[in-house]
Amino acid sequence: MTEFLRCPTHRYDDPLALVWIACAERVGFRIERTPHAYASTDGRGTIFIGTDDILDPDDSLAQMILHELCHALVEGEAGERQVDWGLVGSGGRNPWREHACLRLQAYLADSVGLRDFFAPTTDFRVSFWESLPADPFTASPKEGGRRERSCVAARLAAWRASQHRWAPHLDEALAASAAIAALVPRVKHNANAGPDACGESAMPSLWTKAAEPPARHPAGHAPIAAYHSGRGCTGCAWAFIERRGLRCRHAPGVRLPSDAPACSRFEPADELDCLTCGACCREAYDSVEISKREPVIKRHPTLVIIHDARSKLRRHGSRCAALSGGGTSTESYACVIYDDRPRTCRDFTRGSGNCLDARRRVGLSL
Repeated sequence: MTEFLRCPTHRYDDPLALVWIACAERVGFRIERTPHAYASTDGRGTIFIGTDDILDPDDSLAQMILHELCHALVEGEAGERQVDWGLVGSGGRNPWREHACLRLQAYLADSVGLRDFFAPTTDFRVSFWESLPADPFTASPKEGGRRERSCVAARLAAWRASQHRWAPHLDEALAASAAIAALVPRVKHNANAGPDACGESAMPSLWTKAAEPPARHPAGHAPIAAYHSGRGCTGCAWAFIERRGLRCRHAPGVRLPSDAPACSRFEPADELDCLTCGACCREAYDSVEISKREPVIKRHPTLVIIHDARSKLRRHGSRCAALSGGGTSTESYACVIYDDRPRTCRDFTRGSGNCLDARRRVGLSL
């Protein structure tokens, strides 16, 4: 009998890995495996991920790619053009950048019930990730609350993730991950697993960490947030009434039931505070026009710029020169010309669409 050597024509690939490789490619990155690095980037669009033999047993290529994409979102396009997102040698000095990446990663994974499944396996898992609260964008009041540096950076990154370049591809990859997770049997142990560094003879499958995706909010823009249990749209800063119906500025075309629950973007309307915000006087907007009859022109001439018969408040860098405070995440803001502030400032209403847009631009709102 003649024996034939079979030559395979295809190889098996992890479908979850293919989903996230495709996601990375669609937002502008190439994925390459390498035995010479755990995770790295070249600043020219290539993300290097370690080969399977150097990854931990609870690493997945999908999680590794998601983590690197979160770094890209936190650092922005300028960071994309730098080796390792510009983080080379700065991890110990600037841990807030890694913290921001992990807050965003938890937020995105939470949207499909995969926070535990997509947990990172770096040293930050024990030191930071596992201490994250249910709402990953919150910090203790002592740390600065909503203004804590990594929280602000993570919210700005979440805003970038909602833009056209990213949103459809991230949403598709996350939905596909949840769909795959729903089909995988929850096998408690891997019969082929050998001893690991912790002395376990058979580790549970990582798939057992997958949870049911949270229900989508009636507005459709975010999942219902269990950590806001008992709160609803009627108490949210982003809700408004139009034609006698409750609506949301995140989805203005949708009429909401009066008992609609809070979503992951919920922000208590009664907690908006100008003294802890200052967004409208900072980088959210770049100028304040002043009419000729405004008292501020005569009373505070050093704060006014007059050019081509037009007047506006002077700025120091990205903020209004009349804004004081905010030097730390716990220091209050104040306006030094509050009683004489221009009409533009007087007409700016706390909780208005412009106010919330300003807060989102500086990373205080989603």
